[in-house]
Amino acid sequence: MMKIGIMGCGYIGSVIAENFKDEILACYDRNIGNMEKISEIVNRDINCSFEKIIKMDLDLIVESASVEAVRDLVPKVLENGKDILIMSVGALADSQLLSKLKKLASRNDCKIYIPHGAIGGLDAVKTASLLGITKIILTTRKNPGTLGMNILKEKIVFEGPASEAVKKFPKNINVSAALSLAADKEAHVRIIADPSADTNIHEICLEGSFGKMNLIFNNLPSENKRTSVLAAFSAVSLIKSLKSEIVIY
Repeated sequence: MMKIGIMGCGYIGSVIAENFKDEILACYDRNIGNMEKISEIVNRDINCSFEKIIKMDLDLIVESASVEAVRDLVPKVLENGKDILIMSVGALADSQLLSKLKKLASRNDCKIYIPHGAIGGLDAVKTASLLGITKIILTTRKNPGTLGMNILKEKIVFEGPASEAVKKFPKNINVSAALSLAADKEAHVRIIADPSADTNIHEICLEGSFGKMNLIFNNLPSENKRTSVLAAFSAVSLIKSLKSEIVIY
């Protein structure tokens, strides 16, 4: 049985707690009400401070808070020798932060896990990167409301590199950072606000010496409209793979 802590107790944290009730030993969130919700799910009081959770005997801490939490708190998690699963992967579009976290993980003999989030096929993208990727484009289509916009007609609201997309839409385009990490090449991102969209659609197009790859994901949003259900369960799937005798890669 794994010993797991949750850092960020919103929708994703709740999904993880529901699926690993016996293994969640601690949770931290700046919002006390959110922590109490996780404690209710696992049927015991596991609320704690950040200072406590990083000192506990845990196998894994799941970050499901924010880009700011990755920047400000994850370094301290790694400094304390804890493996970390990062949901707010958009933070890693910052090359300096990524380099810092990799060095801390190496120095403290721990791992950084990145789930596939709202997209898939990252195993194939990683393999393609070994052969050489010459073109990588991510087109994301969402309802304007999930982007914090009030637009009546379909409109391209962003086009550019993944690192800039994450800065402009930090809660909506984490997939671009995960894709770029898998490809070892920064993705070109196009974000379309579409009033008729009732799902979150991500289309990936790759070209290289391996050939061509086209992947389309049409995801139902969760109760948190900015997050796809698939994204939350990608963390559940990753944790299950860490516990499994057989790992499908």
